[in-house]
Amino acid sequence: SSDVCSSDLHELVHVHHYVCSVLPASALAEQKGGIVMRKETTSSKRRNKLIADIATYGGLAIYLLFLILPFIIIIITSFASDYEISHSIGFVWTPKFSFEGYEVLFKNDPYAVGGIPSILRGFLNTLWMTTIPTVVGLLVSGAAAYVYAKVHVPGKNILFMIEIATMSIPLGAFGMVSYLFYSAIGWQKSILPLFIPGMFGGAGTIFFLRMYFEGINKEILEAAKIDGMGMVGIYFRMMIPLSIPAFLAQFIFAFVGGYNDYQGPLLYLVGNKSMWTLQLSMSQIVSFVGSEGGYKNVQCASALVGLLPMLLLYCFVQKFFIAGIAVGGGKDRKSVV
Repeated sequence: SSDVCSSDLHELVHVHHYVCSVLPASALAEQKGGIVMRKETTSSKRRNKLIADIATYGGLAIYLLFLILPFIIIIITSFASDYEISHSIGFVWTPKFSFEGYEVLFKNDPYAVGGIPSILRGFLNTLWMTTIPTVVGLLVSGAAAYVYAKVHVPGKNILFMIEIATMSIPLGAFGMVSYLFYSAIGWQKSILPLFIPGMFGGAGTIFFLRMYFEGINKEILEAAKIDGMGMVGIYFRMMIPLSIPAFLAQFIFAFVGGYNDYQGPLLYLVGNKSMWTLQLSMSQIVSFVGSEGGYKNVQCASALVGLLPMLLLYCFVQKFFIAGIAVGGGKDRKSVV
């Protein structure tokens, strides 16, 4: 029996050594294999991500090139001479620097009145014709949006839905109807059709500002009411200061629309050249130099001069513009006090 016990003990020791020597080695091999597989998977993911990033940024670079190339061509052409443009085959990428196009606009303008170039007079007319109705219209639209968002009025939701439904009406199709209406009341040869309607606000502006106003805490307005402030005071002293980004965003939209308006001034100001806007003045100059042939530098210079104020405006207010769009669209609305 002692021999049997000795042999069993010997087998147990052998099994123990086998377990201690073989199993850890296999487990280690499996672990190493898993590490290798994970490394290969990680490397494959990185490679795929790199390819995707290259394709994405490459596509964006090509898209940016298509966007910015016309502006580069306009800038280069505006600083080239007409002789060099007309006597060159293809586009002149490195022309001799010349202010000929701008000299025609500001010094040799055939439509200048009293030494004031027509394009400068048109810009000044556009500035005040657009700014005044835009500011007044914003205040009116903001007041309506404040009532829709914060004031309890029976039936206001129905009125709001009707007003929003008017946004689906193509107002451009009623240009001739509007002209006949303004002619009937004697406004057909004045700036009033371009000036008065914009002072009553717009449905799109009301819709946007209402969403912004709804994000303003009611507790602040209730505290103002307790302090004795009325609706008008709350609107001008509370709502407007808290909504500057939204008002600036809508101001840019409305101002750009009025700044680029061509059809309205063409209908009502065609017989009153002293009140012509920038778009009409630019069209007149481009038609004049185009009829004589060449002078593409003048055309590009006029386009650049007309574009520059909008670029400067956006550069100065882009921070507030983006903030107004983000919060008004529902992003970070809790951040509004």
